[in-house]
Amino acid sequence: MSDPVVNEQEDDSPDAISLSALLSSRVCHDLINPVGAIGSGIDVLDDPEMDETMRAAALDLVRSGAKKALALLSYARLAYGAAGGFGAQISMDDAREAMTAVYDTLKPDLEWDLAGGLAAKENVKAILILVNAAADFVAKGGTVTVKGDVNAFKITAVGKRVFKQEGLIRALAGDANDISPKLTPALIAGQLIKASGGAVSAAADEEKAVITAHFAPSSEAHSPSTLTHP
Repeated sequence: MSDPVVNEQEDDSPDAISLSALLSSRVCHDLINPVGAIGSGIDVLDDPEMDETMRAAALDLVRSGAKKALALLSYARLAYGAAGGFGAQISMDDAREAMTAVYDTLKPDLEWDLAGGLAAKENVKAILILVNAAADFVAKGGTVTVKGDVNAFKITAVGKRVFKQEGLIRALAGDANDISPKLTPALIAGQLIKASGGAVSAAADEEKAVITAHFAPSSEAHSPSTLTHP
């Protein structure tokens, strides 16, 4: 496995407005396909000339699109939203449920071995973002495992084919050069962890990918400005 890249915040991080725009683009990109599938299915159902076979296929399209859209929205609400304000605690059980629903729409399997209960919002956001990102390492199928606790955890992705995802690893390390909407959540996760006084590292080879992270003990809540100007 190649040497892990630890997060070292770059000075050219996008400002708050740019970061918001990038993240909004990521959410829109995630939702366009399932919402489009729902629209296509409804168009078929509205056509009186369609036979029962086509209607059944359209209903399946609507159901699968709705399932994926709901999973992604529930995930985005917890991972990116600000309900309750910074410093609030949110449920790890809710986080597990949201992440499980997302993985139900993906090819890799998820093994979630983290305790339930309430935890600091920033910690849970970072876990959600990183567990979601880990699926890209084994996009063709495999298993993503997360173990530890809300303050120190390890994510391992294994599968028949492991994609090295060098851009994701760089973004997680704080490299904002030519940052794309797809990689913006990883950049944010790295900043959240570093803002707490913790650290994160990631590495991948042909056999597996590993992300390890820890927050500083009893990390305090941080204002939104720490995401771009720690």
